[in-house]
Amino acid sequence: MKLFPIYAFRLTATVLSLCFFAIQAIGQGSSSSYTPKTPRESRISSNDATSSFSALSPASRESTPLQVGPVLFRPSINYKYTDANNLLRSVGNEQDSEIQNISLNLIFDYQEFWSFSYRPTWTYYSNAAFDDTDSHSANFSSDFAVADWRIGFNQTYSDSNGSLVQTGSQTQQEIFGTTLSASRQLNSTWYLDLSADQDLRSTSSFSDVGEWSTSGWLRHQASSVVNSSIGLTWGYADVDPGLNTEYMQFLLRFGFNPSEKLRASLQGGIDSREVDAPGFDKEENPTYNASLQYKPFDYTTIGINLSRGIRASYFSNFNNETEALTLSLNQRLLGRFNLTVSYGERSSDYLGLLGNFVVGRADDYDSFSVDLSTQLANRINVSAFYRKNENSTNTNGFGFSSDQSGFSIGYRY
Repeated sequence: MKLFPIYAFRLTATVLSLCFFAIQAIGQGSSSSYTPKTPRESRISSNDATSSFSALSPASRESTPLQVGPVLFRPSINYKYTDANNLLRSVGNEQDSEIQNISLNLIFDYQEFWSFSYRPTWTYYSNAAFDDTDSHSANFSSDFAVADWRIGFNQTYSDSNGSLVQTGSQTQQEIFGTTLSASRQLNSTWYLDLSADQDLRSTSSFSDVGEWSTSGWLRHQASSVVNSSIGLTWGYADVDPGLNTEYMQFLLRFGFNPSEKLRASLQGGIDSREVDAPGFDKEENPTYNASLQYKPFDYTTIGINLSRGIRASYFSNFNNETEALTLSLNQRLLGRFNLTVSYGERSSDYLGLLGNFVVGRADDYDSFSVDLSTQLANRINVSAFYRKNENSTNTNGFGFSSDQSGFSIGYRY
């Protein structure tokens, strides 16, 4: 499992990419087959507690891109300094260190048809107990119309060696993520949304995981203000070494966007999961994701997110069930500064598969951050930040309380 799925995945991604470029060439020959895409978000998300927010309003962050033929090019570079204490170098081993990060961000856009970004980052620690690292992430997305269908493709890659709360140490991991989606309007108010996902994670010291899932949604778009959907997801997680699991999710989804000031969404249902081996019981638990964004004033945004989900952990024969709450406030000050404050709580239960989903390790993770940023010149952003992260657990060696502060400076063309 450690080698074959990776090679199979890379071959599949290459073939799909060639197919998309072929479709692109066909689409250029017929103007009726192409419609501009809606913005797509990267599937890569960072759990780095020292990452800072770009706090200026979207209009003030825009920059004029370079253009190479039909391709728009947006390069940027960023430097970040962090003074951190009580970082987990390994289980039960807390260390202090200064951290310096240098990163590039290279974004390429082609006629709103496809977008590609690549981000290398070099990290240096003043404490020799930590390993200096270089990490890489990339994202390719495409969105186009074929007949009555809207087709989307998204491919992500990341290679990193950062410290993780779950493993309690620096963890080398390589992650591939692929999503293929299709949407079709059935009549004036009903839509069909389909998707297939593949996620492959390999690590140097923990279980490797290959997860595949397919989803189907029937969506009712009553108006631009409200929509509702009913959906079904099937998935399979192949863990090496460890027991494999199969799951089915029955879900409902609601969206409510009455104005630019208020946006809300709710997705919830039942996750029915069982070990793919005889003698194990089926486990059913609620799963949900709710978010609310409210702008009481032009330069004030309040955000709330609540979620619960389950997936394979880094440890053999354990699933990680997580429930999280995040609160955030973004406020523009004096016309030039932006203040971002966020607070988060996350509880994680590690469910032992050999004991029919009995809770083993249990963590309660709290985080608090403050970020103040501004634009010094037309293309230069600077920010100062403070982070407080604390993990309480019933397992020795995985608890810590860390304070981190620093600054960053970035240049975007």
